[in-house]
Amino acid sequence: MTRMTTLFLALWASARSVWLLLMLALWLTPSAQALPVDGLYGQEIVVENQSEAAREGAYREAFERVIVKVTGERRWLEHPRIQEAVPRSSAYVAEVSYRTVGLERRLDVRFDQSLIDELLNRAEIPVWDRNRASILLWVTVQESDGRRTMLGSSSEHALLMQVRDFATERAVPVLIPLLDLTDRRIVTVDQGWALDVDALREAGQRYGADSVLAGRLLITPANEVVGLWQFLFRDQVHVFDHVDSSVATYMEFPLDEVTTRLADHFGLVLSEFEQEDEVLLRIEGISDLSNHTALMRYLASLSVVRDVNVSALRADTVELRVQLAGTRQHLSEFISLGRDLQPVNFEVGAVTSDLLHYRWTRQ
Repeated sequence: MTRMTTLFLALWASARSVWLLLMLALWLTPSAQALPVDGLYGQEIVVENQSEAAREGAYREAFERVIVKVTGERRWLEHPRIQEAVPRSSAYVAEVSYRTVGLERRLDVRFDQSLIDELLNRAEIPVWDRNRASILLWVTVQESDGRRTMLGSSSEHALLMQVRDFATERAVPVLIPLLDLTDRRIVTVDQGWALDVDALREAGQRYGADSVLAGRLLITPANEVVGLWQFLFRDQVHVFDHVDSSVATYMEFPLDEVTTRLADHFGLVLSEFEQEDEVLLRIEGISDLSNHTALMRYLASLSVVRDVNVSALRADTVELRVQLAGTRQHLSEFISLGRDLQPVNFEVGAVTSDLLHYRWTRQ
């Protein structure tokens, strides 16, 4: 801890009592936001027995699934370096364990992160950091009888079962709305069916979502699904359609489509982190010790941040000299995934200054 930081803490401690700030990361409530995801380098596979052949097959399947989770994109499975590595999946395994669930025997495979990262780096394949952009999913369905309904977190629908499986398998924070009175006031059934951009953006703000995927789906008497989708991310609106012969497989395509877009935006080739940069952060809204402590912990949690030192203190503003394992553009992108820091004098994606000015908004 630097002398300035020690002085800063001492001054605040003497001025007011210290209170504990509790942050609850909720999955399906309006307080949800971009959250770190765990288990990127592990996968559980169902096996028939504990034979060597079954184990080797499980290694290969788990390896491919982990590559998709870590990169966010299926296309990298076709990369020559990945295809060469698949038959040697066991060389990347760090730990395995068996367990029985009902009548199923499962093998939990944990891969060595450093070896996987090295493989991807040599292949110049981008890695999607564990702090991932959240997707608010807003679906309006018209059944074969003509009734239109919006799907919420308490809905029992085959479409949402796929969504939850996808979110788990791909390690993507997919938020499903509560559809309480506030939600229904923000987005009516008619607005949901019309894919009203303004209403959907307001819903995204309520849930602190980094993006919104909204769809209107028509289910035919033959159980076919015809859908029009709209993906809202930053100031972009991407529209696409999708038709499937079965409700049971429908959601894979739209979710994969937007996950690929987010992974392409946030994914970084690890060698880029070998670059070094330094930036001055000016953070306003730091009014007490708890704010300062929460800010420092938040910055330390970002993988692009190497070191943070207090440079200056002014009223409710702190200036920090931040050493980066990457560029200031990387830093601004990682910060944009959360809701704790809001830019004051620049737009994300247009970072040119040595000084980045933010406002601390965590309550």
